[in-house]
Order: sequence, then C-alpha cells, then structure tokens
Amino acid sequence: MDTVHFLNIEYLLLRLQYLFSGVIASVTGSEVDPATGTINSGEAVSHLVENISFTAGQIALLGMAAAFILLVLSVYIRIKLELYEHEEFHKREAKYHTHDAHGEAAHEHAQELPKNPRWQEVLRLGSSQNESDWRRAIVEADIILGNMLEAQGYRGQSIGDKLKDANPLQFTTLDLAWQAHKVRNDIAHAGEGYHLSEWDTKGTLDFYRRVFEEFDYI
Repeated sequence: MDTVHFLNIEYLLLRLQYLFSGVIASVTGSEVDPATGTINSGEAVSHLVENISFTAGQIALLGMAAAFILLVLSVYIRIKLELYEHEEFHKREAKYHTHDAHGEAAHEHAQELPKNPRWQEVLRLGSSQNESDWRRAIVEADIILGNMLEAQGYRGQSIGDKLKDANPLQFTTLDLAWQAHKVRNDIAHAGEGYHLSEWDTKGTLDFYRRVFEEFDYI
C-alpha cells in the first residue's frame, strides 16, 4: 500500500516564525526565545526606537558638519572673488594711468613742437639787433602768408592777387594782411636801402601774427 505524505502546514508556519523572528532580532538587536521562537515585542520596540534615535542623531551630526563645510567654502569663495576683483581694479587703474601718462606726455610733446617752425625762425630774426635780419624776418613772414592763402584756397598768381580774392567777411584781418604785405613790397623794391626801425619791425610782424592766428596757422 502506497504511503501518502501529507504536507505539515504547522511545521512550515513554525519555520517561517523562526525566520522572521531572526530577521527582526537582527534589525532591532533583540534576542529570540529558543523555546518559542518568538521575540519580546516590548524589547524589540525599545531596541528599534534606540536604533532609530541613534541613526537620526548621526544624520543630524552629518548635516551639521556638511552645513559647516558649505559655510566655510562659501566664505572662502567670497574672499577669493573679492581679492580677484581688487586685483582687476588695480590692473585697470594702472593701465588707465599708464595710458593717461602716455597721452599727457604725447600732448606735452606736441605742445613743445611749434605748429609752424618757419614762424619761429621769423621771430628769431625779428628779435635780432641787426636791421638786415629784420628785413629777412618780414620777407620770410610774407612767404608764410602766401602759403597760408594758398592752403585756404584763395586764387591768384601773387599774394596780392590772393588778397584781392579774399572776402572781408570771412577774412577779418584782411586789412592787416595788406599792410604787412605792403611793407614787404617796399623792402623788396628798395632792398638794403629801405630803413626799418625796431618798432616798425615788431609792428609788421604783429600784423602777420594776427593774420596767422585767425586761420590757426601758427
């Protein structure tokens, strides 16, 4: 007669009880009763609460440590940014002052150089004690006048023709130019026989100066 094996449900349930009791005990740190295979529920709950509290405490400490590290990093980054901005500001200031110094030096150098060196030679001759230098100064100033009239676009073969082409409304020192040019013509016609006083020389050169300054030519 065949033997019929029946499934022992009670035994399986007992083994499952031991298995789950072991898992819970390992999590909570409780001990399993070897006789019954059960754990003390009160003890299990107590151990579980202690484990949770311990874990929460660790998490809080880690959070505080992380917050402190982030605070230190933010302060460090802020300091580095301020130092960088400070250095960049000083670099820009130095560059600006260097450029400004170069610009001022170039401007001063440009101011030192005369706009029309030929006029400086006229002044040198006019300051001489030699009457022949005075005549040369006026003749040279008249040559400068001719160059200026040509640069301004006045038409004519001679300086006199260019002066005739000028409009008094646009050439306010035209009469002074005529007077200075007349002295030059007298010198050209009489040569060394034309007598010039120092006063006449300075007055004639002053006429030329005022004409040149009107057109910003000196």
